[in-house]
Amino acid sequence: IWQNDHISDHFSALDVVFRLVSPPWTSTVVFISVIVCVSLFGNVVVLLVFQRKPQLLHVANRFVLNLLLADLLQTILVMPFAIAATVPGVWPLDARLCQALVVLMHLFAFAGVNTIIVVSVDRYLAIIHPLSYPTRMTPHLGTNLIICTWVLSFLQSTPPLYGWGAIDFDRHHNVCSVVWSSSLSYSVVVSTFSFWLPVLIMLGCYWMVFRAARRQNALVHPIQTQSYSQPCQQDFQGPSSPQRQPQAQPVSSPDGPNPAREYPVRVRHRRFHYHCKAARVVFVIMASYIFSMGPYSILNTVSMSTRAAVPPWLSSLALVLFFLQCCLHPYIYGYMHRSVRKEFLALLCGLFCKQGPTLFYCCFIVVKPR
Repeated sequence: IWQNDHISDHFSALDVVFRLVSPPWTSTVVFISVIVCVSLFGNVVVLLVFQRKPQLLHVANRFVLNLLLADLLQTILVMPFAIAATVPGVWPLDARLCQALVVLMHLFAFAGVNTIIVVSVDRYLAIIHPLSYPTRMTPHLGTNLIICTWVLSFLQSTPPLYGWGAIDFDRHHNVCSVVWSSSLSYSVVVSTFSFWLPVLIMLGCYWMVFRAARRQNALVHPIQTQSYSQPCQQDFQGPSSPQRQPQAQPVSSPDGPNPAREYPVRVRHRRFHYHCKAARVVFVIMASYIFSMGPYSILNTVSMSTRAAVPPWLSSLALVLFFLQCCLHPYIYGYMHRSVRKEFLALLCGLFCKQGPTLFYCCFIVVKPR
């Protein structure tokens, strides 16, 4: 009891400080409005890139396309009503529409979470098992996985409509949300499948990719040292021809080491940098997911496990970070890929660089691959 009172007092003190800085609902409206604009721009532009270049829609990018569609639907169908609910005395919907809004919010969120899990496993298979990846991840399997993400998301988001869990408009926080204390089992299921299980899967995939990058790094440097310090005769003689004549051996060029000996070093360097880049992308994905979904899931866990009064500013902050992932995904999955980024710049140049030859030349310089 003393611990719960201590937590409540701590929240109350922070609530007073936050109210002295600015009203919570005005900051929430501004932040969500900015997220709506950035999310609309980012998701629509990447979708236009995919529509402009259908050859980019291989299996991995189809998963990205599905994620962007879920984020775009979240931005269009949910965020405007979340803004309206935040303003005191403006909420225009009744209880049933409030339930529908929360179900849609969780439906699109679960679709994004399930797609992120599929993307993490897909990147793990492509990096760790590159030879068997084309036969494993076929376009037909990719389409079935996308359908499964939406079916599973529907099953995960609709139980409150059947009586498992409750949805109501919280007038203290000015938001439609699940009453997490109404059903402990449903709250545990939502928290597990929306945050904790995806984080464990992403950590496992990231650890495998990181181990592959470390192994490749250990193979690059010894081979590089050997190839530039002590040439080995066996590198040019096969096991079936030990008496190969000296004139048949390749001659080193005056510009540097022998290209035949340099080839495996180049290949291992290329693989090493590929694994490092893939590990960096997976790490950014995992960090952004924890940053955006972590506070919302942790706050829900606190709400169902303790009786501490959660201040409105903390609930608003968790909601803003929850919506923030919709504008982070197009930049992480789209603009971090060279081909998508190149088409994105070409699309912008096609829209804004039609005023003269000078601007066209500048756009050509920007779009030109490096």
